[in-house]
Amino acid sequence: MPSAYDLYTFYLEPEDLRGRSVTVTVSAASVEEVFNPRIKRNEKRLVATFAGKKKVLPLNKTQAAAMIDATRTDDYTRWPGAQVTLTATNASNGKTTITITPAPVGAGAGEIVEEEKASA
Repeated sequence: MPSAYDLYTFYLEPEDLRGRSVTVTVSAASVEEVFNPRIKRNEKRLVATFAGKKKVLPLNKTQAAAMIDATRTDDYTRWPGAQVTLTATNASNGKTTITITPAPVGAGAGEIVEEEKASA
């Protein structure tokens, strides 16, 4: 069945976690061009992909540092297989964001709501 996910990249947002902490397994991490609306141009970002999930998470500097802490390596090619917990929280600037922490030992995979948003 054809899917919009085959054509477009959809980004994980704090609202997708619905106020819960979700444990996921990193399936890939790569450097990609991502549009930054603040500076109105593309910039290179690390992008994390999670096993069994359609949406990806472009990492900001704080999230990248958290992935380094959680995986104990700055070599992002070694992140696949690592389990991390994603939690929606408020950043110091008051905006909602996703924090990344090491997953508790034996944590199972959680559910991320990946329904498409209707555009106006």
